[in-house]
Amino acid sequence: MKSLRQAGFTLLEVMLVVLLMGLSAAVVTLSFSHAGAQEALEKQAKKFIASAELVLDETVLSGQLLGLVIEPDSYRFVMYHEQKWQPLESDRLLGDQVMPEGVGLEVVVDGLPLVQSDEDDQSLFDDDSGDPLIDRTEEEKKKHPEPQILLFPSGEISAFELHFITTDEYGNNIDVLVVGDSLGRLTLGRPDEEQ
Repeated sequence: MKSLRQAGFTLLEVMLVVLLMGLSAAVVTLSFSHAGAQEALEKQAKKFIASAELVLDETVLSGQLLGLVIEPDSYRFVMYHEQKWQPLESDRLLGDQVMPEGVGLEVVVDGLPLVQSDEDDQSLFDDDSGDPLIDRTEEEKKKHPEPQILLFPSGEISAFELHFITTDEYGNNIDVLVVGDSLGRLTLGRPDEEQ
């Protein structure tokens, strides 16, 4: 008489497979959660580049003047409408982008630092009455901030360098640079440097 062999897995085999899958998932999760500060900054910089390229394409398609407001810990896109800079809040990607804790932003526009000691208090955008927008209240300035970087309907932008800055666990400064040239090209690092 022939003996019948039963097909299937034993409980020990199933538990071993589940254990190996769990260990594999834990290793993958740990490797992603402990990504270095450099990689985290590069991710933020690439997100900025993708957003800015999307907005630049929109300016070309719509013919609308848009701007970019850089704060020490955030950035946002604004649109010049009804003689005020209005924030773009309709899209989560284009709304106010706050940097993670410990990440700061520094911008240099057209080769000059953002704040200059000999700068006059005139705005580039005056209303029809001739009063500069600088006379607005502090609340109005926060609600309708004037951008440092302009995105033109021709596809051009104000030339700038944007530094994403943080420190690693050893206290070393880490800096990731995004460069925008006047032709609307955005690069991670300077274009003449090898990556």
